Amino acid sequence: MIDKAKILIVDDERRMCDSLKTLLEIEGYSILAVSDSEEAVNLINNENFDLVITDIKMPGISGLDILKRARKKDPSLEVILITGYASLSSAKEAVELGAFGYITKPIEFEDFKLKVIRSLEKRSNALEKNRLLEQLTKTNTLLKQKLSEIDALFSASTMLATAIDLTEALTQILSLAIDVIGAKIGSVMILDPTKNELYIGAACGLSDDIVLNTKLKLGSSIAGYVAKTAEPLIVEDIEKDPRFSRINRQHYESKSLISVPLRYKGRILGVINLNNKTTGTTFNEDDLKLLTSFAAQAAIAIDRANIFADRGEKINELTVLFDITRKISTIDSIEGVGEIIFNEIRKLVHIDGVIWYGLIDRANVFRADFSYLSEKYQKTLSLPTELKMNKEVIGLGQDVDIGYIKDVFLKNFAECFSSEKCAIEIVPVALRGSISGIMVIISEDELSAERKNLAAIIATQAASVYERQKAIFNGMKLVTMGKIISEICHDLKKPLTNLKGEIQVYKDRIKGLKASQFFSSSEKEINRMTELTKEMVDFANPNKYNTKKELIKPIIEKASRLLNKDFQKKNIDFTITQSDGIPEVEINKNEVFEAILNIMLNAVESMVDGGRLDVKISMHPTGDPYVQITISDTGCGIPEDKLQRIFERYYTTKESGSGLGLAIVERVISANNGRLFVESEEGKGTTFKIDLPI
Repeated sequence: MIDKAKILIVDDERRMCDSLKTLLEIEGYSILAVSDSEEAVNLINNENFDLVITDIKMPGISGLDILKRARKKDPSLEVILITGYASLSSAKEAVELGAFGYITKPIEFEDFKLKVIRSLEKRSNALEKNRLLEQLTKTNTLLKQKLSEIDALFSASTMLATAIDLTEALTQILSLAIDVIGAKIGSVMILDPTKNELYIGAACGLSDDIVLNTKLKLGSSIAGYVAKTAEPLIVEDIEKDPRFSRINRQHYESKSLISVPLRYKGRILGVINLNNKTTGTTFNEDDLKLLTSFAAQAAIAIDRANIFADRGEKINELTVLFDITRKISTIDSIEGVGEIIFNEIRKLVHIDGVIWYGLIDRANVFRADFSYLSEKYQKTLSLPTELKMNKEVIGLGQDVDIGYIKDVFLKNFAECFSSEKCAIEIVPVALRGSISGIMVIISEDELSAERKNLAAIIATQAASVYERQKAIFNGMKLVTMGKIISEICHDLKKPLTNLKGEIQVYKDRIKGLKASQFFSSSEKEINRMTELTKEMVDFANPNKYNTKKELIKPIIEKASRLLNKDFQKKNIDFTITQSDGIPEVEINKNEVFEAILNIMLNAVESMVDGGRLDVKISMHPTGDPYVQITISDTGCGIPEDKLQRIFERYYTTKESGSGLGLAIVERVISANNGRLFVESEEGKGTTFKIDLPI
């Protein structure tokens, strides 16, 4: 919703203007009310409004004309029309012109306020959409620039694989660098180690005479200085730099230049120089970094003996990673991801199988999600479907003992492959700082350390892309589901209200014990359905989580004040402690408050005969950039068979619960980039741990 929405009210009845203005100002809106339609049009043309509320029939310019002009100026500006002369034709025209609402006089204020809220929500969504589109355009522009840089580097790499002549190779690399960075003059100078001097091996924008005759001793001039110190250099203003004096002064249009050493295997082979930037501005760090990349290509070209095998291999690896990203973006199943990983790794490394074990949240169990094996092993192997881990190894926010996990996997797989000669590699995959799963690679020969690292990169890249793609799909589904549920629940409200009213009427007319029990039970169920409908609407609402830096302790103190009477009534001792130096966290304050209140309320309900509720605020024990909130109670606890399901939507252990409470808690924590863990022992109590990012 828009903060302090600005609303224009137009009605030739001054009293109506004042009434609506007063009503909406009470709701916190900024209101401007006029009774002259001409004045209203001038205001619309000269100021920005979030909503226009106008009477249709007015002297001079009609409300429909105001609607047209408002939408012409700002297509996302919402307009609500008011009329005392309702007709089908005017209503139809209003809809066709894009009016959000059509209200007849006399106005029902509650319905009117609801339409205002909904129209502003639509306006807010439209503005957010426009902002995102603008951001996307800027991002695409930046992406195109980066792709241009990458394409140039890729072209340089490709060219190196085909160029035979060193001068040709260096000239092409230099041309790419000049085009991408934006310079008019450039040169590649090669170091002659026997003479300790630099000569020009390739140039753009210099005369043949300069190219043939320029020789620089190591340490002299800018290029010699860079070659001697082996450090890249930006000169912002050559006239003010006491280290250098201009040579070939006529070729310097600007005062700025950059020079980067050509380094290969610890040896300096020369320098690459650019000057006279096309924009007339000075070179910057980004230019220097990009030129350093081209310098690396040029150095490789000079030392061609080592180029082909290494460069070709690197290109293949990048191609595989690119192909994985491209292909997985269209996959919606973990099995499909497995097939892609198996096939792509085989392009670089000879392997005979890939098995993926995904970590089941809060169960400390790795379960086999897919396996791809060569024909040699398909019929002979019986792979473990699940591997149970020690609870202390994968605990609440604790460091994961990778060595222990590998030992468990190796032990189980050694038994499977006891009759086969092969190498087994265990590759842990971490996403967002937590173990996501384990990839088991099977090959006839032991993989080198470089190949193991490559396999880990491929697995992590694949899992990361798949998780992001899945999150996008799920987000789209949630938005669609939210809209459908909101519409259905909105339609349910009226019949539920009517049904409740009818029961009240018949309850007064029909007497008797059975009738009283029937009406009481019916009323209770209707109230439950009404509450369930509200919770479903809250759950389905795809809010945008606007976050800012907040302190956690005041949020918890606010929740405790709301529960203070419950603490006293149930004889519950409540404590809150906070370590020193706790920083603010980046959260949506209201949403996190609701989540914490929900957890504390559940804790209160679990302590029927009194107990303790302790809240501790501290930094994450492993040093992760999170503030950790620990909420512990001495209540009835949660049975182990139910603990894994408490965050499922619509799952509840309460007779009257809807099963949305903890599901919403988990959604809120996740939406605030946090992590949520739970431990519980039946009869002893429950502990929730919330990690929120700094």
